[in-house]
This record gives sequence, structure tokens and C-alpha cells, in this order.
Amino acid sequence: MAKPKRTMKGVTYKNGYWCARIDGHVKYCGKGEKGRELAGAARMKWEVKQYENRQLNAGMKVKRQELKKVKELANWYMTLPSIQQKKIYNRRVALCSHLLKYFGNKPVNRVEADEQEKYREYRIGQGATNGTVDLEVSLLRSMYHLALKRKKIHIDAMPGQFVLEKKTNPRRTITDGEFEKLLEHASPDFKDVLICAYESAMRSSEIHKLTAGQVHLDIRHISGDVIDYIDLGIFDTKTGARRTVPVSSRLKEVLKRRIENLKPEDYVFINKSKRYYNVLITTQMRFTCQKPVLHTVINPQIEKVSVSALFFIA
Repeated sequence: MAKPKRTMKGVTYKNGYWCARIDGHVKYCGKGEKGRELAGAARMKWEVKQYENRQLNAGMKVKRQELKKVKELANWYMTLPSIQQKKIYNRRVALCSHLLKYFGNKPVNRVEADEQEKYREYRIGQGATNGTVDLEVSLLRSMYHLALKRKKIHIDAMPGQFVLEKKTNPRRTITDGEFEKLLEHASPDFKDVLICAYESAMRSSEIHKLTAGQVHLDIRHISGDVIDYIDLGIFDTKTGARRTVPVSSRLKEVLKRRIENLKPEDYVFINKSKRYYNVLITTQMRFTCQKPVLHTVINPQIEKVSVSALFFIA
């Protein structure tokens, strides 16, 4: 069989196969007319890329963006293994969902400061606080900076500014009198949660995950003293560090009553036969603080109190 003629530069017929020379290497593309077409297309694609690179190097052309819309940017960022491995990933998913509802279909180069301020008004209208919106804008900023660093977007797509209010409410420690008022108007189950939070300074997540096996009462120490404590392991604390929490006499009374007849794996604090969780604690705290007596005695802004700092009043 006669050797077919070469159709274009960089396309050759070798050992019965059509080949394309790309980056100094020979790429076999197949036999017959289909192989010739594939080889020609591969060579042409390579030549176009080389021509585009020469234009970029000469400053005649701007590189095309890989991520064109905010939803593409968010999907790329949130699926990165390094991001998914972070402890706060679930929190970021929630923040990202609000960003996508507003910015999702916008081009990445249309998220300037004015648009961010409109987004803040939109979220405040939904009941979000400035602090929450700051977290959402901070997540948006992280997406853009990482995409720019990894050359997923061009510098021209970066917003000129990421608008953060950084408004903080001054805090003070709740007084003993205010705490007693809280206890007086709280439900019986939630009253025990409040006592545990106030006496131990444990986080709300540590309280609602507390099991009977972590509570140690009337333990005789090697010194001869009898001690009471709560043992929080590395998977129980926010920082991942093991911590021993001393138990006061008031908290001991609550724990002793609650762990009676419980198995080591049973939760200490339950509400109507169901375990507590962060959202339920937040709801109970807000409901208790909004009662008319407490609303005037403690502070008009107490319904905005943070559950992570349960006994600090804004």
C-alpha cells in the first residue's frame, strides 16, 4: 500500500497510523481517514494554543477565566479536599448556601462593594446579624483569593473591596441576680442545662453531648480527697484537647439526679425524652430571655445573646 501524503505540517503517516507531533512527541491517532482527521485536529489544537500563549506573553490578549460565575467558583472551592477536611466545613456549607441564593448566577467580575452592600441589606432584612453577614462575605473573600492564587480567575475579576462591618457588641458577665431570674422562668429540663453552663463554663455543644460515663462523682483521689469532675476527651472539645472540668456542689446535685439509672453511653441532658442539640438550646435560651419579666430586668437586647457565650449579655 502506498504511503499517503502528509496533509499538514506536524501530521505524519507512520507504520500504518496517522500521527501528530505535539510538544516534541509523536501522538498516534489511528488508521484510515478517521485517524488522519484526528491527527489534524490534535495538531491544530496545539498550534492554536501555542499562538494564544504567544499573544499572552506579548500582552496582546487576556487569558480566559476558567470560573465564570459565582456558583462555579463556590462549587470548585467547596469540593476541594483541603476545604472539606476542615472542622467548620458544615458551617461553611450553610454560609455558602446564602451566598449562592443571591450571587450564584452573577459573573465573578460583578461582585463589587456596592453589590456586597445590597447583599448585606438583603440578609439583614431576612433577620441575619451583621456578624453572620461578615462571616459570609469572609467566605466569599476566601473563595476569590484562593481562585486567584491557583489561577482559576484573572486579577481583573477580583472585587476592589470586600465590605466587612466588624461590628461587635460589648459584653458583660451576667450577674448572680440575673442568673437566678433565668432559672426562675426556665423550664425544668432547661434549668439543669443553665446550671451546668453557669457552674462549669462548658460550651453548649459539650453540654448537650455529655454522657453519663463522662461524669465522675465521689471519686477518692490518691491524696485521700474525694473529688467530682467531668472528663472531656479529645473528640468532645472544640480544640481537640482533653479537659477535666471540676464539678461544684450545685452542679453535683443536678448531675447526681440525672445520671441515676443511666448507662455510660446515655446522654445526661434530655428534653422530653430527646437529647438536646445546639439549635434547641438556642431556641430555649431565646424563649426564656424574651419573657416580659426578664426582658425588662436583664436587658432589652438579651434575645440576641450568643449561645456559645451563654452568660454574656450584649
